[in-house]
Amino acid sequence: MTDGIRACQSCGMPMSAKEQFGTEADGTPSKDYCTYCYRDGAFTNPAITIDEMAKLGGGMMSQMYMIPLEKAVAFAKEQLSCLKRWAGREIPLCESCGMPLARDEDAGTEADGSLSTRYCTYCYRDGGLIEPDLTREGAVEQYAPMMAENLGMPVEKAKEMVGQYLSTLPRWQE
Repeated sequence: MTDGIRACQSCGMPMSAKEQFGTEADGTPSKDYCTYCYRDGAFTNPAITIDEMAKLGGGMMSQMYMIPLEKAVAFAKEQLSCLKRWAGREIPLCESCGMPLARDEDAGTEADGSLSTRYCTYCYRDGGLIEPDLTREGAVEQYAPMMAENLGMPVEKAKEMVGQYLSTLPRWQE
């Protein structure tokens, strides 16, 4: 349950410690939801909408990473829309960059031409990583300026945010 980091499928919070996981009705840890969103087999706020959740998450991101509030809320909603609670199914993420694999064209390809269930088309083709020698630090340097520009945030804050996010993905876990 706690080997690695899993994102809450309601709010997106990274969960790695047992106490961060919500609970099912029988008291066992939820595999999908955090303790803030889910307890005793039910959502703590069953009536919350994706827009309200995005406002909460976006507000936190805006403060933590100095992102203009409007952009942070829009980004949060985009991220939330791929989670089980809001999408109706769990959409797999690229294990290298975190891009949602929502459509077939998002997926990379295996050596036999079949679609990868683990990596996106930008990170993986023909059965191999496109940048096999890329380090997590290199990925942060590569992705952060784009994130900073898209969200109107300082590059140093983007590096912090990207570094934190990449640490939740299987490729970059130590």
